[in-house]
Amino acid sequence: MFIKSLLEKAIAPMPPDLVVPPAIEEQVQAFDRATSPFSEHDVEQALGKARRTLQDATESEKLGAWAEVLAFALDESRMHPSPWGTYFGPRGSGTDKDGKTHYFPDIAGTDPQVIAHWSTRAKALKNPVLKARYADLAWDMSPVIAKARRDPEMARLAIDAYLASVPASVRSELHDRFEAALRALDLSIMVRDPERTERARAALLQLHREVMATHDPQWWVAYDRLIEEKNAGVTEAERQQFVTDLEELVVRYSGIEKSETFDPHAVEAAAQRLIRYYTRLQQPDDVKRLHIAVAQAFERFAALSGPMLASAVLQTSVNAYRDAGLADESKRVRILMEEKIGQARQEMKAVQTEFKVSHDDMETFLEAVVVDDLAATFARIALQFLPNRRDIEEQVRKSAEHAPLMALIPQKIMADDHVVAKIGSVEDDPFGRLLQQTTMNFGISAIWLQAALYRAIEKHKLNFEHFASWANRLELFDDLTFLLEGVRAWFEGDLVKALHVLVPQMEAGLRSIVAKLGKPITKAHTTIADVSVAIGMGDILYSDELAGALGPDLTLYFLALYADPRGKNLRNRIAHGLIKPQFIGPDLVHLLIHSMLVLGMWKK
Repeated sequence: MFIKSLLEKAIAPMPPDLVVPPAIEEQVQAFDRATSPFSEHDVEQALGKARRTLQDATESEKLGAWAEVLAFALDESRMHPSPWGTYFGPRGSGTDKDGKTHYFPDIAGTDPQVIAHWSTRAKALKNPVLKARYADLAWDMSPVIAKARRDPEMARLAIDAYLASVPASVRSELHDRFEAALRALDLSIMVRDPERTERARAALLQLHREVMATHDPQWWVAYDRLIEEKNAGVTEAERQQFVTDLEELVVRYSGIEKSETFDPHAVEAAAQRLIRYYTRLQQPDDVKRLHIAVAQAFERFAALSGPMLASAVLQTSVNAYRDAGLADESKRVRILMEEKIGQARQEMKAVQTEFKVSHDDMETFLEAVVVDDLAATFARIALQFLPNRRDIEEQVRKSAEHAPLMALIPQKIMADDHVVAKIGSVEDDPFGRLLQQTTMNFGISAIWLQAALYRAIEKHKLNFEHFASWANRLELFDDLTFLLEGVRAWFEGDLVKALHVLVPQMEAGLRSIVAKLGKPITKAHTTIADVSVAIGMGDILYSDELAGALGPDLTLYFLALYADPRGKNLRNRIAHGLIKPQFIGPDLVHLLIHSMLVLGMWKK
């Protein structure tokens, strides 16, 4: 066996040597000589264009081209954890018909020579943007591509280059400058380099002073990273300056001095950070003062808004007065909020729309769905993407005609260690196939739903309160806190929070509908006598009586999205901790936002 193994190794093809094609090398050297600011995205675009022009490339050149394009196609995964446990990660992923996940770009099969090539680039190039990217990649990706230990020299090269790239003369975008300083700090702490940690902290503080001087909205970046970081060497004087700066922001955005600076969301963002800080220091008077500032800001916001928006905005004020310990003020604003809800309902008009949309023309579609009237826009988006059971039954029937063999073969949906669900043939399990087709349609329509939501936000200058107030236009929720927090998380790009907050709210909204239908929303406890528990989605959607009252389309929609293992099963996957980070993307959260719009359209 030993001799056989040696022979197999001897005859195995050797990997090609890495050679960068001249067209791509020319681009790299041009960026290295550049005297004007550029970003990693600019490099990616140029290298991708050069790669597409290659003809008759050798295997060595193909490897070299891949090494360069991959270097700039990978994304920093500060917001979305990388599936490889690295700082750099893919931009997206997809699952094939066999359930295997593929990433875009994917490092699977990347030759270890690529790491050595990145290391060489990091040592040879001069431009700090390039140097930082190559050095950081060589440091970060060594364990997963080359199965080798990380080289501290690469981390130090990356830190120095990141810090050299912080000036506006190198990176024009403030966000990119912050990202460079943040990564330099993270790496400095990781390799336990006090001198570089000091320089990285100083760079962040300098950027913070810039944004405070220019009133840039990125004032929170340095504060969030440094205020509690014990390993960055932040002094007490620096912490106090942060606190002073945020106190100034609360005053500024409250519009006390100038009404044109009024921004209740900025007041809340700064105040919430200070509240956490003062809570740790056990300073209750400051905590109360800031809660009141938030409450007053949103009460003023409501006064400047129409009934629909005001009804959502006032929930924040209700909560803030409550948290300040001012129960009477909280009740007063709650009464005002209830009045606004009533006024908003009176303003709503019935909307009837006939859809004749060509899916080949996105602009035609968006012009038809996103209209001048906001209520009509929300209603159209809700109806456009709500499954029609009869239509989907017809799709299943036609698919059986076009692919009769697939219609006969039973299917299984697998998790890591067990079968989640079984779907029989079209003949034996028509409802299972219906759920499967509905779930597939969610994916097919994802790009259209995303475009409609983003166009609506752009056209009507929407914020998260608009979505929450629409969902509650029929008073399905007596407290909008979680709706607001969930949609806010979506606006801020925190998809994990949005998903985990909004899914339970959809169940609560469905239970409220059952109550409005005059049906019980509790059931007997399964083991404890004379004790009741709330009914869940499964109790509602699998009850012939309740599902019949909801209607076939809503029942199919909620089952496929939330409650059936043959669909997306979001409710149960969230409740039981079964969903994985790599499956959480914008498409899922967009479906939750659509569910909110659907709830706002419900009627008996």
